[in-house]
Amino acid sequence: MTASTPAVESDRDDAEAVSGPPSNATEDATTERRQREASLDGRLLAVLGTAAAAVAAATAIRIAYNVPFAPVGIPSRAIPAASAAAALGVGAALATLALASDRSGVRVGLLFAAVFGVLATVSDAAAIAAAVAVPAGAAVALAHALGRPTTYVGLRRRVVAAAFPAAIGLSLVGTAWGLGASVRGAGSVAFLLAVTLLAVPAETDRLALLAGAGGFLGVVAASAAAPYVTGSALLSGFGVVGSPHLLVATAAFGGVAALVVGLRDGDRSLALGAGVLLVAGVPATPTAALAASLGAALVAADPDDLLATAEVSAR
Repeated sequence: MTASTPAVESDRDDAEAVSGPPSNATEDATTERRQREASLDGRLLAVLGTAAAAVAAATAIRIAYNVPFAPVGIPSRAIPAASAAAALGVGAALATLALASDRSGVRVGLLFAAVFGVLATVSDAAAIAAAVAVPAGAAVALAHALGRPTTYVGLRRRVVAAAFPAAIGLSLVGTAWGLGASVRGAGSVAFLLAVTLLAVPAETDRLALLAGAGGFLGVVAASAAAPYVTGSALLSGFGVVGSPHLLVATAAFGGVAALVVGLRDGDRSLALGAGVLLVAGVPATPTAALAASLGAALVAADPDDLLATAEVSAR
């Protein structure tokens, strides 16, 4: 038996010599996908799933109430009620995620965003402070979860992560501080670009890219066939202001592609985060900003990055 061991090792060496060492790009991509296999606790997943469902329901109610033809019989009070329920659900999800983390920076950042975001739904004065507190809290949490990059893939992920707090800040400041449509429009563009960047993890998954292309074509087709109805849905349901429908289509591409990658890899954190970002809309309101913060945390950082005790991410 011992005599056969060198032969086996020799065969392995020959195979490596023939195939050659893997490229750095392939190594980085494999590492990213492999490290995304970590899973969230079942109870935490239930809280996150409930929050995602509440956000989706609130968006659907706004769209149904504001359709420009044969409106669905939805009472006007259902809109603020659904928005409040979504805000409470997402706030609870952020707080639960924060308390489950052993990283002090993640806990402080997520709790900061959760508390000020929920308070902003009931107080205009709190909304002014939340325009800074929510994006700042999200940025602090992501910075502590991801740490300093050590690879190109890590740097790329941090660029995507940084785009979301910037978009949340622009959108909330434009609305809460009354800085005008131009600032809010800039926030809308920034958010749609950030969601578009979610296609990056799907670059090696053809099925995910095809699904993203389907989302892109769906938005383009809807805009061409019924531009007024599509514009009404984007404005009332997703808060899109001053952004071309083509940019919305690219955001659909990125969000759907990331969602499919998460489902195919069994990465429920990525799938949930992408789903939340797809239904949250532009973070120009406290509820949408809370949802965007939750989605950004889930798509930009692995569960191990958010919850582990190590102070600096290896990536």
